[in-house]
Amino acid sequence: MQGKLPPLFTLQAFEAASRLGSFSRAADELSLTPGAISRQIRQLEDWSGLTLFKRNGPRVSLTDDGAALLTRLAGPLSALHQAIYPPADATLKTLHISTLASIAKEWLLPRLASFSIAHPHIRLIIDTDYALVRAAPRVAMVALRHGARQSTDQICETLFTDRLLALASPELKTRLGTNPRVWPASAMLQHLALDPAAWLAAAGLAEDFTLQGQAYNDADVLLEAAQHSQGIALGRLSIAWRRLQAGSLVLACDTICPTPRDNLMVLREDSAELPEVLAFTQWLREQARTWQLEVDAFDERHKT
Repeated sequence: MQGKLPPLFTLQAFEAASRLGSFSRAADELSLTPGAISRQIRQLEDWSGLTLFKRNGPRVSLTDDGAALLTRLAGPLSALHQAIYPPADATLKTLHISTLASIAKEWLLPRLASFSIAHPHIRLIIDTDYALVRAAPRVAMVALRHGARQSTDQICETLFTDRLLALASPELKTRLGTNPRVWPASAMLQHLALDPAAWLAAAGLAEDFTLQGQAYNDADVLLEAAQHSQGIALGRLSIAWRRLQAGSLVLACDTICPTPRDNLMVLREDSAELPEVLAFTQWLREQARTWQLEVDAFDERHKT
């Protein structure tokens, strides 16, 4: 018999009897009679030349040989079961989102529930980092950035335009007024990654004007400082939107200008057609179109 295997059903009967400690209970589980289970076990014992069970009335227990056989069979039987009956989440896909914490918190997360409801089979891993993470080949990843276009092996698409504006707490606006030409430089908070030149020019400030207030490397923390009256912050509309809507921040003056950098969706060319990437990018474009309508309406309300 060397090289041949016993019938799979015989092994199933052995596993059930071992687990349940009873031929009768194994029979109930497999919809057989106890006599049929007993015959399957006897067949396996004849096949292997081993005594597999100790019989103690209606109860049975494994011998040392039986326990050793069960240990060897556990992995293969489990693999067979999973091959026939895959777990419910076997089709679950994982998609990595690489972005800044400010974009994730203020723009992405308030919208993300609609994607998860529409695509419950896609698990999102959101990685917030200042460095633009380069995905490995064929890894499902989408990057959301506010910056310049990168290398040629990536697909960079502008999702929406943004606006640069000065923001302050209502209390600080009342105290400093709405004329940027009289604001002290020390009251102007600085974002370390933001070039303020476009806004300063639009506000009519001298080219050599420099921001001398507290400096931050995170756009959301910068706005949090402004909300606590630490100074006036130059921020993007997309990041400041929820605070403006809530009234915790207000426009410090009427000067509003386009941001000099793009809000980008960045993909690797070799993974752009993966189903989970396609699903997310389609959803993302829809969200961006809706948001662009908000930006356009904001512009209309604040035209001077």
